[in-house]
Amino acid sequence: MWTRLRHAVDVPILVSHAVPDGPWAEWITHELRAAGYAVDVHIARTDFVERLLAALSGSDPVLVLLSAEHPGVAADWQRITDAGGDLVPLCLDASTPALTCRSLHGLDEEEVLELLLGLLDRPRRHPIG
Repeated sequence: MWTRLRHAVDVPILVSHAVPDGPWAEWITHELRAAGYAVDVHIARTDFVERLLAALSGSDPVLVLLSAEHPGVAADWQRITDAGGDLVPLCLDASTPALTCRSLHGLDEEEVLELLLGLLDRPRRHPIG
């Protein structure tokens, strides 16, 4: 069902993250929602590649939060990048992922938010309230 909804109007940006990176995902989700974006969160487990491939088949961005804790390996990232789509990989720590990404490591909250909103510079719905 999620795949069918992915192509509907006002479908959320997907934020995918490893379990230990939950606080980052929660903060990013909160800030994006406050900025007027619809956001869905996905915890990267054994099925994360299939979930990201489905998400990338739509037109909405897919944020992937990467750290040393992420379960992805080079072959996973190759499949994901080969699929095309609007993939936005973000590095949370100083680890070297198998995927080229923008680093959030060492940035303060304002700098992270500015980077995120710059990467997602596209029309969005207005915040509720």
